[in-house]
Amino acid sequence: MDFDSIGTATVELLFRQVTTSCGDYAHQHEWTEQEVAAAQQRHPGQADVLFHAFDLMHLTNVRLCCEMLLRAHCRELLDRVAAGEDTRPGTAVEVLLLVHGTSLTAPLTPAAVGLFLRMWKATALPDPDHHIANLDHYEATVGTRIDEFEVDARETQRQDQRIPDPHPDCTGEHLEQPVTCRYATPS
Repeated sequence: MDFDSIGTATVELLFRQVTTSCGDYAHQHEWTEQEVAAAQQRHPGQADVLFHAFDLMHLTNVRLCCEMLLRAHCRELLDRVAAGEDTRPGTAVEVLLLVHGTSLTAPLTPAAVGLFLRMWKATALPDPDHHIANLDHYEATVGTRIDEFEVDARETQRQDQRIPDPHPDCTGEHLEQPVTCRYATPS
C-alpha cells in the first residue's frame, strides 16, 4: 500500500487550524441556533421543519465542540432536512474527524488524503494555505477509491437515531414568537 506522508502532514495542519476555537455548551447551543436561523433563510419554505430539527444537531464527537466544525456539521444536516434527505449517514465533518483520527495512528494512503481534502472542500472550511488545490490531483489519480472510501466512511459514521421527529409537539410558537407551523396542534 502506498502512503502519502505529505498528505498526512497536510491533514494535521488543516485540522489544527479549525480546532483552536472550542466552546462550552452555551456557545455550542448559540452556534447551532444561528445555523438553524441561517438555514431557515436559505430554505424559507422549510423554516418550520428546520426549527424542529434542532435536536438532530447532537454532538457525535468531542471535537464537534469546535465552532467551525460544529457549524459545518449543522449546515450539512440542516440542508439535508430541508431537502428531505436521509440525515443518518455521517456528515463531511464526521468523516473528517474519522480520517484525522486514522492519521494519528498510521500514515494515510493517497485515497484517504483525497477523501480528507474532498470532505474539507465540502464543508467550506477555511484553507489559507491552499491545500484543497491538490484535490484535483487526488481525484484524477485515485478518485474511484476516494468514492469508495467516502461511502464506507459515511456508513461507518452513520447515526441511526439521527432522524427528524415526524410529528414534533408544537404550540404554534417558536422561540416565544407566534408562527405558522405545519406541526402546530389546533387550539
